Amino acid sequence: MINWQGKGKLTWRTYTGLVLFAIALLLVIFLMLMEARLAPVLRAWAETRAVALATTAINSAVEELMAAGLDSTEIAQPIRDSSGALQGVQYDMGEVNRVSSQVAQRITASLSSLGHEHFSIPLGQLAGLHFLSARGPGLPVRMVPVGAVTATPGASFESAGLNQTWHRVFLDVTVTMRVAVPLLAEEISVSARVPIVEEIFIGAVPSWYFAGQDNVTVQEGRLEFPLK
Repeated sequence: MINWQGKGKLTWRTYTGLVLFAIALLLVIFLMLMEARLAPVLRAWAETRAVALATTAINSAVEELMAAGLDSTEIAQPIRDSSGALQGVQYDMGEVNRVSSQVAQRITASLSSLGHEHFSIPLGQLAGLHFLSARGPGLPVRMVPVGAVTATPGASFESAGLNQTWHRVFLDVTVTMRVAVPLLAEEISVSARVPIVEEIFIGAVPSWYFAGQDNVTVQEGRLEFPLK
């Protein structure tokens, strides 16, 4: 005869294993719920902070360059006919490229000096209720900005009133920020147009000058083209 007594009893090892499994399962569920609550908030906060950092770095780089004494006549020289009418502008591409390179280098240096960014998110945000969103202890978050910078030069002509032309040489700056925070790791691109030369010429916008230019765009009376 077989004795089945004691077969239905759990040993302490089995009981401990079941308890640990239940705790691990609850922890996984909690982390999934926390990710669902925090990921959109982290993304929004990180994007806002990345835009602020990149904008500050761009403005700082341009201010330093202007303070160093940027001479607009070294970048662009107006071309006029015998009567003094504006026919076009001649650009010193060596100087334009030098300025573009300096701006990109200064922005990169500025971002590199920032180091890690630290901020916190209130734990009340996990509740998903508006009146608790700003309450509770802060959850520490770290963001590591790593910027890849490109600066593309361009120029534009625009009518600035009766027989006047507004000429600009600008840099289209793009900073790619690598954001690494809990539950989020992605790249955020921040773009800005930075004028480096702005001047008013007496004379109408020279239409013939743009006939040989590539990628000329016309928008709201403004002619734009890249400098190559």
